[in-house]
Amino acid sequence: MTAEAVRVGMGRLDTTDRPGLVLVDCQNLFTLDPAVDAAAKACGRAAAAAREAGVPVVWLRVLFDDDAELGPVWTTKAPALKQLRPGAELAEFDPRVGYVDGEPVVTKKRASGFVRTELDDLLHDLDVHTLAVAGFTTAGCVRATVVDAASLDYAPVVLADAVADRSTAIHDAALVDLDARYADVVPSTDDWFRTVRSSQR
Repeated sequence: MTAEAVRVGMGRLDTTDRPGLVLVDCQNLFTLDPAVDAAAKACGRAAAAAREAGVPVVWLRVLFDDDAELGPVWTTKAPALKQLRPGAELAEFDPRVGYVDGEPVVTKKRASGFVRTELDDLLHDLDVHTLAVAGFTTAGCVRATVVDAASLDYAPVVLADAVADRSTAIHDAALVDLDARYADVVPSTDDWFRTVRSSQR
């Protein structure tokens, strides 16, 4: 018996059809490290470029009303998330990311923005197919959201300069793997939105 070897990273999705932008967990708790300054500012540019191009902008955030909502994994692996309470300063959007009142905000309690949330229904209502993703952290909630987006047949695009993680090595490895298996990873937020605007003409 013979079979073709399983290979990844062979092709590009290469689409801007019906684009939308999801910004993942751009909250103060995840942007305290000065090393993420450039990514936070790139998130702000992405949000502004999306609005200018008429691209829907959706924000994800993590909030917990009580410790039990973290579940067994995050209670053990990430107990600092207990600080993400409604009204807490650490739970607010970082000013650099450019959140605008009235834009859709989806609250989640797990890594993926699609788990036990209305995100999929919202994106369908907005007629989104190409899903640009930015935010924090690359190997955590960004990756989980992108993987689930691919599983739901969106065409994910990761804006590499608008995501960051605690470790450069982890960040880089996550981008390589996402680009190989689940998404198109593009280096420049500004360049990608120029492509989007050009495709709309």
